[in-house]
Amino acid sequence: MIIKIAAVNASAQDKEQADVVCSGEHDEQIINEQIERLTTGGTIQFFDGDYYLDSFASEGNTAIFFGYNDGRARVINIVGCTENKAYNTHYGTCFHVTKTAIDSCCQEDTYRVFSGTRRRPDAPGDFFTMTYVNNVNFENFYLYLYDASKPVIGIDCSRFGASEIHQVGVFTERFFEDRFLHEKPATPCVGCIGIRTCNSSSDEMARMGIDTTDIGGLYIGYDFIGADHMILRNCFAARCCYGFSFDVSHKTITLLNCADEGNTHLPLFKGHGQITMIDFNIERFNAAYIPDDPMGQSTPYAQETDPGSWHGFISYTLQGNTFGVTHFWENGHGRNFTTVNLYHDRTSRPKYPEYLENYFDTETNKLITWNGQHWVDAMGNLV
Repeated sequence: MIIKIAAVNASAQDKEQADVVCSGEHDEQIINEQIERLTTGGTIQFFDGDYYLDSFASEGNTAIFFGYNDGRARVINIVGCTENKAYNTHYGTCFHVTKTAIDSCCQEDTYRVFSGTRRRPDAPGDFFTMTYVNNVNFENFYLYLYDASKPVIGIDCSRFGASEIHQVGVFTERFFEDRFLHEKPATPCVGCIGIRTCNSSSDEMARMGIDTTDIGGLYIGYDFIGADHMILRNCFAARCCYGFSFDVSHKTITLLNCADEGNTHLPLFKGHGQITMIDFNIERFNAAYIPDDPMGQSTPYAQETDPGSWHGFISYTLQGNTFGVTHFWENGHGRNFTTVNLYHDRTSRPKYPEYLENYFDTETNKLITWNGQHWVDAMGNLV
């Protein structure tokens, strides 16, 4: 089943084709009514235009809500018509969390733009279920928060059984203006998050994938909460406090060609896990254009909350001078990773080596290793 929805400012042709037309006020109510119609799953197709979300009135302080559906599993696709190609284009599907909605939030709760019910389906016999009744996929739209002053999660997949996100952007309304006019963004609220992943599963299935998705201007861009077998491909986070935050993962996470641009800190690793990051691009704007951390944290480098608890491989590049960011890890962190700076000039010893980085020294004709403080040869002798 496909339900077509048009925005208040959609073209006359789109409105004529639509099953329902939004008014531009409390559009979340109309959208939720259509979601309830998809009892066996389906697609909601949004025509180009602006959709205005004015409240978080559903369960769990949610604006666009995927309910229990009598415990019956379903797959729902939320799809915009036109791929958004650039910040200054005036087409595409755009959801706006309005000032009215943001002002209704308090600092003590958590609010969600897209999310589902916490209720899980009953399982037969002695079995239990760790999944949820809705698998929800998102494609081809921008989601704008009026600002990042309240604890709002753009897409909270922690209450979905599985999810795929493709060509989606989550930003503050001022993000592009701040970025391209080189203005310092307002300090974001702790808890203002772009995308929170699905939870871990116990049945060995990949629960989530994120592809060509961008986030900007929030406290955390991508919040990985126990994600398993997950791939993030060709995504960036910009001008957040943390572009990427990883929590416990019992199975591997992989990032391919992702970018950390102008965030206050490099990734945060909480708990324990395994991760591979290939061609991770690090870019920093002028330090005056990077948001302040409301928690007062100042180090720009990647950290583990329990140093040594994460394992994996990271290859990265530093674009330009990165305004003082010279390497990846905070000293003493990342000791169980192989970390490679792809931009090192191999004609001389790396000036800012990573822990256990190797270098063949042609002057001594030895393969030497950085032990965190000194270069040493295979016998442990200082070189």
